[in-house]
Amino acid sequence: MRMRGRGLLCGIAAFALFCGLTKGPQRITAAEPERTADSTDRFTLYTEAFKQHSIHNNNDRARHYADRALAIDSTYAPAWHLLSRIESDPSKAADYARRAYDVEPENKYYLETLGSSLVSAQRYEEAMRYYSRLTEKSTDPDHFRMLALLYDRNKQPFSAIAIIDSAENRFGRLEPLVRFRQRLFLQTQQFERAEEEAKRMIAEAPYLTESYLMLADVYAATRRDSLAQAVYREAIRRDTTDINPWLALGDYYSSRREYPAYLSVMVHLFDSDQISVENKIGQFKALTSNTRFYREYYPQINVLAGRLAIRYPDNREVGDLYADHLIASGNIEEAVNVYKRRTAQPSERVTKDDFRRIIEIENYLSRNDSVALYIDRAVEQYPDDADLRAMRGHTLALATRYDEAIEAYREALKYAQTDSLRGRLWGYIGDTEHNRGEQKRTYKAFERALHYYGDNSSVLNNYAYFLAVEGRDLERALTMATRATTLTPNSSTFLDTLAWVLYRLGRYEEAKRYMQQALSLDRHSSAELALHYGDILDALGEAFMAQTYWRKALERGYKDAAAIDLRIERQKARGKTPEKR
Repeated sequence: MRMRGRGLLCGIAAFALFCGLTKGPQRITAAEPERTADSTDRFTLYTEAFKQHSIHNNNDRARHYADRALAIDSTYAPAWHLLSRIESDPSKAADYARRAYDVEPENKYYLETLGSSLVSAQRYEEAMRYYSRLTEKSTDPDHFRMLALLYDRNKQPFSAIAIIDSAENRFGRLEPLVRFRQRLFLQTQQFERAEEEAKRMIAEAPYLTESYLMLADVYAATRRDSLAQAVYREAIRRDTTDINPWLALGDYYSSRREYPAYLSVMVHLFDSDQISVENKIGQFKALTSNTRFYREYYPQINVLAGRLAIRYPDNREVGDLYADHLIASGNIEEAVNVYKRRTAQPSERVTKDDFRRIIEIENYLSRNDSVALYIDRAVEQYPDDADLRAMRGHTLALATRYDEAIEAYREALKYAQTDSLRGRLWGYIGDTEHNRGEQKRTYKAFERALHYYGDNSSVLNNYAYFLAVEGRDLERALTMATRATTLTPNSSTFLDTLAWVLYRLGRYEEAKRYMQQALSLDRHSSAELALHYGDILDALGEAFMAQTYWRKALERGYKDAAAIDLRIERQKARGKTPEKR
């Protein structure tokens, strides 16, 4: 074991010497002092540091020994170089690499490490200088590639082309560099050179699809579209298994805004196993993010949605996208079946969201029996979930079974884990008590709701509105309505409440201003908002406009036409004098 340990240590030292990490043993002459104890110690410490890094993968220990070596000799280049390799901070790593290079500027290994470290630290101007030095006598074409990339990044494409030309003179034609130069030709609009290069590549390697794509890109850049399409298709024909020509053709059609052709290419790409499901999902989301585009090209997008659903039946995100697509297309029945099929799987694969989506859709379809069934199943699987129990209350409230709804909300309270949820549940109870005409119980429930969650904007709004309707505690109602609009500033309903409280306080000008904001945000043509605005205008003496909005309320579905007639009769009876309320 000892011999093997000694052999391992010697091997490490030899490897370190081979990599240029030390200057190696040298013959002692009269002009050079013998190795001192300190220099032996620094070498031993460095060797231990190298072993900790390379063998034990313990960078903390490696850093410890390297620091000790540098404490003995701060100009010991191998230790600085090792620190540059194990340092996680890119800028610090570059500084360490510079220290090593400054000590031994002829060491090309140190120079290469310094250049790559500066790139990692995004110190590109400095990196460019050192890569320029590397390429002077380099035998590695990648050094030229990096220098060309740095020139290109520094908006010096012609210099980048010159570097690639230099590499070609030294190493011959290398495909990655040729492709890079081709892109630079297009970037600098050297189309003739780009076309000549692409044709040369085809002549040299007619089996490479990349060569055809280079030529097609030239034709596309010079608006020779029929030639571009023909060469893209030739690239596809040359290798039907290569996905890159299809990607290039798709980009071409997209750039030309030829969306039917683009979507046809997408169908092929969605059928390919060379593109990940994550990329396909991202592409589908992008295609459906624009409502106008989605509507115009729905038939083609529908094909893509079907491809995803067929190829990835067990992918939950694909299933959600497909269900949303079905809903957008009006196929709600099939959408809910997507989630129902999920709930038929083993229970550990069924989530609360699956049940929620079913319940929401079935509620929309007014299928109360199905809603109750899936709520029961959801609660059975997630008995401690207060939100699911609250959904049972919502369903019962919609069915005007108010007593049962309140009982369901109170049952949900037993499982609520946070004060904000308790506040919401008491708010639901308050709303339900109001619907069954129990106003005292409504206010009591609202007080409990605000005790748990004082910034519940829905409770603040509803409480304020009910008080305004009754004409009581109006100053408190104003405080609550103002807070609600602060928490939810763009709600037409909340602004209507604030305006109505101000109206009941006799502050008509302020009420008018807030009601105008409410009407501008209203997306549902609310009859109540039109009625309220008419009353506010009437209070300000704007008789004609008041009648206009009262009639608009009737057009929007306000049921009490007699009440509108009474308002107009009262207006006529008092002439131009606004009624004091």
